[in-house]
Amino acid sequence: MVKSMEKALWRLCILSCAFVVSGCGKGELPNTYVEGCDFQYMRQGSADYVPEMQKGEDGYYFRRGEFIYYLDEKTDTLLPLCNRADCLHERETDGDRREACNAFVANEFERSNCRGIAYCNGYIYCLSIDSNAFHEKATLYRIAADGSSKEQAFRWDDIVVEDWIIHRDTLFFVERIHYFPSEHEEEESDEEIRDSFTIKKLKLTGSMEQPEAIYVLDEENVYYLGCNWFMAYGNYFYTIISGVIAMEDGSFDSYEKTFIYDMKKEVFYELTYDGMTQQEEILSVTFWQDRILFMPIIFDGRDLETSYRRTGNIYIADLDGSNAEIFMEDVSMGYATRSDGRYLYLTNGTMVTMSDWGYWDYSEKKTFWVYDEENELVDTFVLPEAVKDFGAPAIGDAERMYTIYQEDDGSWGVLRLDKSKIGSYHGAEIDFTVIPYE
Repeated sequence: MVKSMEKALWRLCILSCAFVVSGCGKGELPNTYVEGCDFQYMRQGSADYVPEMQKGEDGYYFRRGEFIYYLDEKTDTLLPLCNRADCLHERETDGDRREACNAFVANEFERSNCRGIAYCNGYIYCLSIDSNAFHEKATLYRIAADGSSKEQAFRWDDIVVEDWIIHRDTLFFVERIHYFPSEHEEEESDEEIRDSFTIKKLKLTGSMEQPEAIYVLDEENVYYLGCNWFMAYGNYFYTIISGVIAMEDGSFDSYEKTFIYDMKKEVFYELTYDGMTQQEEILSVTFWQDRILFMPIIFDGRDLETSYRRTGNIYIADLDGSNAEIFMEDVSMGYATRSDGRYLYLTNGTMVTMSDWGYWDYSEKKTFWVYDEENELVDTFVLPEAVKDFGAPAIGDAERMYTIYQEDDGSWGVLRLDKSKIGSYHGAEIDFTVIPYE
């Protein structure tokens, strides 16, 4: 087993070195998806603010707990992303040796946790968070794709980093600063002071400088709850900003908006379309044929079932949000779109999950309707019961999709769902392979 692990990591080392030499970051990059250095939108599942898996040059990477693992697809073997022969990885009992493992990405504080991973130009990045009631620290780790090295690329102190992605060697993240008023301030000040949110970017190549602010969340009368669901494609970055807004009559209304950042023009603005009403909310986008898809949703207060069962239109627009037009009509607002670059998917995954949780009755299985580049329905398949993801797992590429599973006894592994047979399922359960971690 040890020899096979060493062999797999040595092969990975050679391929990773070749990739770093060739690179994909030289010169002006096109306004489309570039494999190897762009945000991997197809590996973001329904519950993944930051993807937990990434594709490299010769395999896949998975984040589970405090460690990162590499899947050698030639042997279907899961390995900790560390090539040190004397390391026991997650089986290390000594704290210092455990922390020295190249696959270990939590830092020294007790309540440390990781939030996703990102692959970019031969490196795996992982953000490790430490927090308590009074302050938070964050560390961005950079690990060689062959597991040969690990370093702290950047570190924050007393700043909350809540969401992040990496796209074209640039880290995009939201910085939240908690405000804790003193007793004197509470007694003397009538001014309402709230936590501050700022979206920032940090270039990860060359001499790393301090982060640069993109947008400060400071709209009047808005009580911000967060900024999340980061995505990027070509020259554009996307995010949802959430909160509540104080109305003139003293009531409060939901504030959920999708914003776009144009990396070339360096402008930040809301995604809207002609005829959009005040009640409509756009909650994220899907990338399809170098354009974006979105479905405006109208929520009936707390009645999610009515909202999700209502039908609406899916719109398609240019990446900057312009030239929006109807793409698909009379679609359930509880459905979601996904894309792997070759196929477009419509799925009822969220409807099924909410039914499983007892919110409403919905008897259908988790189903994917598959459309080709001509927007023709070419197949339908359902997910196996072994897939437990909220909503739908990351859609993956045109050949396969992966999801992590865990048994009741703590054992775990990944499921590989076979998309190479799309066109032949005709509503049947998609084929899958179980790859346990041993």
